[in-house]
Amino acid sequence: MGNAPNRVICRNEVFIEGVSVGQFEAFTMRADHRTFGATATLTIPLYGLGIEKRAMQTPTRSAGRANSRILSAYERVNVNICAEVEVYCWYEGYDKTLVFRGYIEHIGEGFPVTLYLRDGSFIMKFGAIEQGWDSDATLQQIVEDCIPVAQAAFKEERNKYGFSREVKPLKYSLHGTNVQAFTTPLSFKNYAVGRAPFEIMQHLMQYLVMYGGVDYDNGVFIGTGVADTTRPVIKLDTRYNVVGREIIPVDGRFVDYDVKVSGVLKNGKIYTATGGLRNSRSVEARSDFGRVSAVSQRCMCNHDTAEGIQDFANRLLADLKGSYNKGSITLLMYPKVQLLDHVEYNDTVFDIHDALYYITSYTFSANERGYFQKLEVTDLVFML
Repeated sequence: MGNAPNRVICRNEVFIEGVSVGQFEAFTMRADHRTFGATATLTIPLYGLGIEKRAMQTPTRSAGRANSRILSAYERVNVNICAEVEVYCWYEGYDKTLVFRGYIEHIGEGFPVTLYLRDGSFIMKFGAIEQGWDSDATLQQIVEDCIPVAQAAFKEERNKYGFSREVKPLKYSLHGTNVQAFTTPLSFKNYAVGRAPFEIMQHLMQYLVMYGGVDYDNGVFIGTGVADTTRPVIKLDTRYNVVGREIIPVDGRFVDYDVKVSGVLKNGKIYTATGGLRNSRSVEARSDFGRVSAVSQRCMCNHDTAEGIQDFANRLLADLKGSYNKGSITLLMYPKVQLLDHVEYNDTVFDIHDALYYITSYTFSANERGYFQKLEVTDLVFML
C-alpha cells in the first residue's frame, strides 16, 4: 500500500442568534495582550443569510384513514449589527471546538459577505460613563460601575435591530481563574466624561500596564496576565503539531533598558522613577550589539505616590523585556491554546530554543489551506 499521506478533513459551522447558517468560507480571529478584547473577520456565502427549514411528519392514521401532513416554514436569519455569532471548527472525528463567540460590529458589502466581529468586549462599547472616581476607588468598583451602563445601552441597541433574544450578562469577579486581579485602591480619574465603558477598560489596562478582555462566558477581567492557573502547561513539539516557528530570543542580560517614568505627587512635586540602567555603561561604551539593542522609554503617569510611580516603571521595564524576548510559533488546530497561556516548546532541530513560552498575541486562521494557530510568544514571564 505504500506510505499513505496524513490528511484531516476540516469541518466548521456558524451560528447567528442561535440559528445555524452553515459553513463559512474563511475566518480569522486575533487577540493580543495590549488590546481589550478580540476581533475577527468571517466570510460566509450570501445564501447563508436565509435559511429554509422544513419538518415532515410521518403519515399517521386517524379515524380509519391515512393523514399525511408536511409542515414547512421559511425563516430569514436576522443578520445585523449586534447579532450574536458563534463559530465552531473541528477535524472530522474530533469534537466541535468553539473558536469564537461575539457580536457583529460591522457588515461589509459584496459577495460573499464579510462580517467584522468583536468578542464580548463589544458590549462595553455602548453607553457613556458620566462619573469619576476618587483616589480610594478599586479596580473592582470601576469595572462594576461600567458593566450595568454598558449592558443597558447594548440591550437597547439590540432592540433597535430587532433582537429580543437575551444575551448572557457581563460579570466581574476578583476570584475568577482567568486572570489574577489588581485589588489595591487606585488614583484613577475619568478626565473625559462621556467615555464608553470600553475606553475606560482600555485606559485602565494602559494605566496599570495590565491585560484585560472578556471571556466566552462574558466574564470581564483586567489583571496581571496569569491565565487560568488550573490549565496545564500545553506541550508543543515540531514532530507533532508545530508547522512553523521563528524564535528570536534576545537574552535580557545583554540588553540595556532605560525606563524613566515621572508623576506628580500629592504634594505637587514631580517624582521620577527608574525602571532600568541603574548600573549600566554609557551608550558610547556599549558594544555594537548593545547600541543596537538598547531601548529607552520616557513617559508621564497619573499615579500620585512614589510607590505607584515606581511600580508603573517596573511594569514598563518588564513589558519591554517581554516584547524583546519574542518569537512566533505556528501550529495546527489541536491542541487549542489561548492568549496568556504557557506552552512548553520542544524543537527537534534547534534545541537551544526549547523553553516555556508565554503567549502575548494569538491568531486563529481558517481557510482553504486548513486551520492554523499563530502564537506570538516571549520566553520571559512578565507582569506576574
